[in-house]
Amino acid sequence: MCNLAVLSQLLFFARAGGGGSSSGGGGGVVLFGIPMVIAISVSGFVKRATQSKMAAIAVGFLAGLLASLFYLLGGVVIFTLVAISALVGAIIGAFTDKISRFRKGSEAAQQAVRQAAAQDSAWNEQGIVNYATTVFNRFQYDWEWMDLPSIQQYVTPNYARHIGLMLYALQQMGRVNRMKNVAISEAIITRAYDDANDQNDCVSVSFVASANDELVDAASGAVLHRDTGEFGEQWNFVRSGDGWLLDSIDQETEDTAQLVASMQQFAAQYDMYFSPDWGRLLLPTRGELFKGGFKGTDINNHIIGFWTGNLLVQLYTYVADASNTDSATTYIIGQVNLPKSYGGILVERRDSRFLKRFRAPSGYKKVELEWGDFNKRYQVYATDENQVTSFELLNPSFMAWLYDQDIKVNIEVVDNIVYLYAKISTGEMRYGEMMDILQKSHKELKM
Repeated sequence: MCNLAVLSQLLFFARAGGGGSSSGGGGGVVLFGIPMVIAISVSGFVKRATQSKMAAIAVGFLAGLLASLFYLLGGVVIFTLVAISALVGAIIGAFTDKISRFRKGSEAAQQAVRQAAAQDSAWNEQGIVNYATTVFNRFQYDWEWMDLPSIQQYVTPNYARHIGLMLYALQQMGRVNRMKNVAISEAIITRAYDDANDQNDCVSVSFVASANDELVDAASGAVLHRDTGEFGEQWNFVRSGDGWLLDSIDQETEDTAQLVASMQQFAAQYDMYFSPDWGRLLLPTRGELFKGGFKGTDINNHIIGFWTGNLLVQLYTYVADASNTDSATTYIIGQVNLPKSYGGILVERRDSRFLKRFRAPSGYKKVELEWGDFNKRYQVYATDENQVTSFELLNPSFMAWLYDQDIKVNIEVVDNIVYLYAKISTGEMRYGEMMDILQKSHKELKM
């Protein structure tokens, strides 16, 4: 069996040039990179078309080998090294599958579709794939332009509400998600259920695609983050009359179905919506907590909804400094968007060892409040001392209650956004506790 970890290291070596002088490193990219990239691409295409790893490796290697012939001019040794890189690329392409988690049920699903199509034209296999492909492409355009009325025409009402919340959150952050050069390389049916009652029918189509995916600051046009890599998604449709409506989208990178189901149920209790992975779309980049920006991290297990007074409320996990396994810290965060601004405020527990500060952050001043017990338990920093006294959460009874909770919560305010956050262990889920704190905070804010 192929050791993909070793192959990945070889691929990295080929891209990096394997060391040496600065000029030699660039030559390494040319030497190894081109045939390997060709082999990976061709091998992946053949694998998707034939579902045969051996055929993919053979054809991918042949394509890479043909691209390597030019390197004979450099001698047999160089040609041999390049040919080996082509073989490595062919193997990587054959064993890389962006929808492997979804593909497991594809054969049974396609058989179910063919059986259902014999009695019901809505189950025509090619018709379903074509329709799903149309929806896939149209959604990319509508999402970029934040055209919710258009999206509502081909998604379920429940999913439209969830999408509307996400678009509103993006607007509140002044961001646009541009999707350009969208290209689908594979679309297959991976799940199907034909019920005696047509309204219970459902079908899923999985896509392997690529795009120039840009997160953009709407005001300045600056690109905050760009991803041009290939991705895999499963698009889930439910029956609506003689047609289908999009009901959800699953990411290949998501956690187990059991976790998703339990979190969806938890969110629904509060009339909110759950997504396992929204990546960096809604990742804050302002304030002390998020000052690391997009560096090697994103937000996951995301819950979103409106509460009384049209307050946008979110709950999610965030890993700070995820690129460094030694210093990475996982937080659970409750976020509330308020209709007024308080500038910058930090309220940190003195017993939080991971938050020990020896001086105020840049642009902040340390603030002492008039309650002795409070000052013993918390340290407060603010960009404007006058704003601290008007912040409703900073009252003795609420802060004493907050301090006594099992989960050690700190507070940061960035203009009109309040973050209540606590350090948690990796894999730990303390959503119930944080939701209770959010609800209590909501009452204190009197919005």
